[in-house]
Amino acid sequence: MKNTLYVLNTEELKDKYIYEYWYDKMPLYRREKTDFFMFEKDKRLSLAAGILLKKALDEHNVEDRDILCGKNGKPYLKDKKLHFNISHSENMAVCAVSDRVVGVDTEKVHIFEEGLINFVFHKEEIDCIRKNYADPDEGFTFLWTVKESAMKYFGTGLALEPKGISVDMAGRVRAYCEGYNSDALYFTRYNIEGYVLTVCSEYEMFTEDHKQVRLS
Repeated sequence: MKNTLYVLNTEELKDKYIYEYWYDKMPLYRREKTDFFMFEKDKRLSLAAGILLKKALDEHNVEDRDILCGKNGKPYLKDKKLHFNISHSENMAVCAVSDRVVGVDTEKVHIFEEGLINFVFHKEEIDCIRKNYADPDEGFTFLWTVKESAMKYFGTGLALEPKGISVDMAGRVRAYCEGYNSDALYFTRYNIEGYVLTVCSEYEMFTEDHKQVRLS
């Protein structure tokens, strides 16, 4: 199976007719999840995540009812021949699909305060970013997406502490925490529409391209 990275800019969902069209196509749990949010931006992100997942499952002839939830809240498919992970930030939603376990995270570049930098990154990682990036905040945002995508790969959330993850800028990511030790993972970075996006998987290169989803 070919790895696929689906990307959707939620600006299209500002059109109420497009929004309502896709909202009506969502299963009940996704509509309820979308309705839960107070702000329109968050509603659009939730709906966009549902749209990407629907498109991915439809392309692989998988039923939405086959989605289960792991002990830490990470959704997975009952068959386990197909794996997926979803992330969203600001106006961007992404869905990574693979035949192996996958984690994905996307972020808009944002400012990292010194206290947070020292809390989540190793000294070697900090030195590398400051040496190689004209804009350190871009580098730290990228590094955070690597760690977040690894947490999502394992399905742990912050139970796997950021400093329990070590990033090799050559493309490897290692977890050194009880129950999550791994030397076999890679990360692939993408820059899409001003967003930093990282996929963590067993593939040295997840995919060379992404599938931009259009709703109109």
